[in-house]
Amino acid sequence: MAGQPQPFASVERPFGAGDKVKWERTVFMIISLRVVTWCCVLGLAVLSLLPAQDMVRTGFPGGVEHFIAYAGSAAIAMAGYGATQGATQIIGGFWVYAGVLEYLQHFSPGRHPAIGDFAASAFGALCGGLVIALVRRRWSA
Repeated sequence: MAGQPQPFASVERPFGAGDKVKWERTVFMIISLRVVTWCCVLGLAVLSLLPAQDMVRTGFPGGVEHFIAYAGSAAIAMAGYGATQGATQIIGGFWVYAGVLEYLQHFSPGRHPAIGDFAASAFGALCGGLVIALVRRRWSA
């Protein structure tokens, strides 16, 4: 009917009408990052709780291995969940997870928990998470 107001005529969409492909790519990327996040979480558990005789070392010191593993995992988690969960929850979650996995090494043959390994893991999660948080803040500004 001519002259009647359209109820949704002034509502802005996050992407334009022709940007359906861009929207689909964004959704695909977020879903992919979230799947990879949970693969990292599972991988951290497996690698942390393997018996000592089954472990394969990279040649780097243990603290460096912990730092890299948790920095990468937290960065991926921040990229996938950071827009909805926030840096504090994600980084804090990785800290708790690192502590639980270190404690559970009591029950893995030939393994022993170490405060230094926990500290390296927590610092890695902090650094990885903050890098993505800062990059996201920089891009959105």
